[in-house]
Amino acid sequence: MRKLTTVLTVGALALSVGACGKKNGGGDSASAGKELVYRSSWGADEPQGKAIKTLFDDFAKETGAEVDVKFVGRKGNDNLATEMAAGQGPDLFDTSTDTIDRFAAQNLAAPLDDVLKKQVPGESKPVSQVLSKAVRGASSTDKGLAFVPHTVISTAVWFDASRHPVKTPKSWEEFVAYLDTAKKAGRTPIGQDGTINFYNVYWFYSALVRANGEGSMKALATDPAAWDRPEVLEAAKKVERLARGGYFQKDFMATKFPAAQDGWAQGQYDLNLNGTWLAGETKPKLAAGAEVTSFQLPVGGVESVEVGTLGWGVNAKGRNPETAKEFLAFALKKEYAQAMSRSALSIPAREDVPAPAHLAGIQQDVTRAKATHRTYDGAAADQKWWNDVFLPIDDKLVSGKSDAAAFVEEGKAATAAHLKNKG
Repeated sequence: MRKLTTVLTVGALALSVGACGKKNGGGDSASAGKELVYRSSWGADEPQGKAIKTLFDDFAKETGAEVDVKFVGRKGNDNLATEMAAGQGPDLFDTSTDTIDRFAAQNLAAPLDDVLKKQVPGESKPVSQVLSKAVRGASSTDKGLAFVPHTVISTAVWFDASRHPVKTPKSWEEFVAYLDTAKKAGRTPIGQDGTINFYNVYWFYSALVRANGEGSMKALATDPAAWDRPEVLEAAKKVERLARGGYFQKDFMATKFPAAQDGWAQGQYDLNLNGTWLAGETKPKLAAGAEVTSFQLPVGGVESVEVGTLGWGVNAKGRNPETAKEFLAFALKKEYAQAMSRSALSIPAREDVPAPAHLAGIQQDVTRAKATHRTYDGAAADQKWWNDVFLPIDDKLVSGKSDAAAFVEEGKAATAAHLKNKG
């Protein structure tokens, strides 16, 4: 399952538009007049789309609300912010940890702290008690809860234990030792879709933030002096070591998505650093009996775990905000969390609902983490810095075209210039 963000959209994932029309529920007269409009960035035929359709159909039946759901795919909401700013757009919109700040900054996302107090229908718990602190934090801005999540996402190193049993490395040196052993045995240790720059950045981002915690990467976008911190150079040296160690497949920087992850699924490469959606995306390529599992990149330090979320925001200028909020509490019923987890092979936002077997380990990592951070540590919020400054110099580091020292020097200078021009 791929993140539904502008930053993380891959053209290969564009889906045809499907739609379901208005649904009229048969609720009592007290429910008369309720309406709810949702335009989904999922495709109607995707597992998530099917689960969401059932959810909205049930909401219509149980509340009597008139529900209008359209599945428009990844590109169908490209103008959503503009429409919402003009007082148009749906009542509910898809969002995620790394996109909500932009909606909130434009006052397009309604604050949802009041939803936390709502009772989950048919249960004795309010919304606040079925979402962990880390999950609520990943779904919030500095103004409070900004969207209600249905899915948790994270990043890890993935392997198929049926093909390549891996004793979970506890340190960076143990990790590199495994890579060396695999290489000596004639295997390619890591598959990397090098043409996807925001996948390449997982290595530096994970090395820096897992060791140093929340804010350590975001600072690079806001303060040129942050590049001088020794931990930045240390993380860059780890990536340099990988780039120059011959651990990625040949010509990996020219590998077009999804060739590397499909190759990983077929056993050509031992490991793939990727998001929690990897097994779902590669499921058709996985061999029968595959035992997909993962471990956190072992870099020491605070051992922070990434916690991102996907969910629904409420249009601050929408026509039916109260019905939208009622839906959000309804959507968190355990049965729907279970259905989404089962069909979409994802980690449910509710911490009391088990993830699929291959995600059990990372769900446990999230639950037990003493320190957590949001997707990309929030560094992608400044889109111009992220796309024009950081991703290009990170690609040079991963490809081996620059070393750690040059990466730091160029990053500092380019960030200073960016902030100066930004004013």
